[in-house]
Amino acid sequence: MTDDSIPVVNFTKRQMQELFQEHQLLNKIQTKELKPLVERERHANPLKSGQVFCTYSQLVSYRDPNDDEVVRAHQYLKPDATIGASGKPDPVRIFIGGVIYKLQKS
Repeated sequence: MTDDSIPVVNFTKRQMQELFQEHQLLNKIQTKELKPLVERERHANPLKSGQVFCTYSQLVSYRDPNDDEVVRAHQYLKPDATIGASGKPDPVRIFIGGVIYKLQKS
């Protein structure tokens, strides 16, 4: 997905969440149609993140059966293995229909 010919569109956080919902990506993650690959993780600062001690801040690539990235998302993985904050991954990049939708920097 690093090909320069692929169009990139910047979206707001709300637009990213709507696209995530519209394409039922959370359902595909939950049913394991998309496979997670943790790209980065570190312990989250409880004071900054509002998460419990020993929670990991993760950047996860969710991939289709061809190992192509469909969604890149941030999530907080709590010590009990549940996802913190909203309870679902927060998309930062979605690849749908030959277009990369990226979360615009604030």
